[in-house]
Amino acid sequence: MPSAADRLIVAFDSPELSKALALGRQLRGLARYAKIGSILFTAAGPEAIAKFKALGFEVFLDLKFHDIPSTVEKSCRAAAAHGVSLLTVHAKGRRAMLEAAVHGVRDARPRPKILAVTVLTSVAVPATTGGGSQKRGGRQELSRDVCDLVGEAIHAKCDGIVASAQEVKDIRDAFPDAKLAIVCPGIRPSWAAGRNDQRRLATPAEAMANGADLLVVGRPITEAPDPRAAAQQLLDEMED
Repeated sequence: MPSAADRLIVAFDSPELSKALALGRQLRGLARYAKIGSILFTAAGPEAIAKFKALGFEVFLDLKFHDIPSTVEKSCRAAAAHGVSLLTVHAKGRRAMLEAAVHGVRDARPRPKILAVTVLTSVAVPATTGGGSQKRGGRQELSRDVCDLVGEAIHAKCDGIVASAQEVKDIRDAFPDAKLAIVCPGIRPSWAAGRNDQRRLATPAEAMANGADLLVVGRPITEAPDPRAAAQQLLDEMED
């Protein structure tokens, strides 16, 4: 069983590489992966990947490629050349695009894992008609949409998917034989304060209990008064 630290991805969403690296130095040894998304990558480019790898992190490049298949294939090949470990594409690009992403990294050594992003955690559960069953009905509708995208990812031979922890049980039930890594953003410990633009949330303990493989956590750690203490508290909750 991997340790909690091996299952934690810290999101470094700063537009300033120096600040992101300063946080990275504080958190070394507490998380296996550093997530570099569109904010940091737009500001610092491939240098951010190299610097975080030099700190000892594996890099999760979260750029959510979504374009015509040939463009996505070449983008994934270029990302693989930087030695990233995890790489995201949008599942809504459908099977041909997902297959192109997988094809783009097939010869890379080491080969990054392709993760298909299903429905962003900022999307709320849709409202439905039917009185008291509105929330349940909306959640079932959303779960069907997520599972449809997961099916596309499986057929394209993606290595994993990104989904809210609220849908993990449904995914595991719908695809019991699939060997998919499930990565969950939208993780908010009960003790974390601050603004929140996510909608479908879960605590670390809930996500782990639901069957998540990796958790993505940003602001509860990076904006905490003591980021290292916050990361350790979150790891303790994951292990409990």
